[in-house]
Amino acid sequence: MATWIAHLRIAENLLGEISGLDPVAFTFGSLAPDSGIPNADWTQFDPPKEVTHFLRQGEGEQAVHDLEFYRAYLAGLKLDGDAARYSFILGYYLHLVCDRLWAYRIGVPSKHAYANLIAERGNKEAWGLIKDDWYGLDQLYVHAHPKGIFWRVLMRSNNPPQYLPFVTEAALNQQLDYIRKFYSEPEPAWLLDRPYPYLNEVTMSRWIVEASASLLKIYKRFDEIAVLNGAPSVLALIDPSEFAMYDAPLGDVGQIGNLPYTD
Repeated sequence: MATWIAHLRIAENLLGEISGLDPVAFTFGSLAPDSGIPNADWTQFDPPKEVTHFLRQGEGEQAVHDLEFYRAYLAGLKLDGDAARYSFILGYYLHLVCDRLWAYRIGVPSKHAYANLIAERGNKEAWGLIKDDWYGLDQLYVHAHPKGIFWRVLMRSNNPPQYLPFVTEAALNQQLDYIRKFYSEPEPAWLLDRPYPYLNEVTMSRWIVEASASLLKIYKRFDEIAVLNGAPSVLALIDPSEFAMYDAPLGDVGQIGNLPYTD
């Protein structure tokens, strides 16, 4: 699933394009699906991802049933009603769609490109290495943009109220506080000038730009969702090329042994 700062970068882009949103509520909503409290090794969450991300047991993140959330919680809400509630729930919904886009364009290609690494090291160690790049890019971006949405909104705003029945204030507050501390007080190793072999900023920035454009297009076509009977995702409204897998390499080539890893 997309990183926290990837979600915030997209939220910042969309706030510049969608008038009338409550920027604080939309920002918090854009992080809220990741409010499950993790266990010690971050392998399980309470509530579980099946609840927060509308997944069936055993499904991968590319299977998020985002339209279930839309029909249950967003359909019928109006921006000119309770703007804060609408903005938070819209942010939550677009986060779910973002995670589908990330899974298709970054997650699945990573499984293919680094299949040998995963086979050799095992899922936990391999994905730990891969995600070091993801969150390392986050850290670099946050500290290179001191006026960005992380510092301007997340660090300066009080946590939101409970807008959704399955996201408790306690869980949301704990995760938002963790995210603030993780990025505002990073371990020095996160900020090293180093190669990014599994995902680099070129690919990350490409995904941010393209996902932002796709989400804006989807938002402008919300009135067409009614025709998507039986579809699990609003991505059915856009061209499949907008969520096609990215080709390897996703990161800096040749920086880990004989990378890129291939099947």
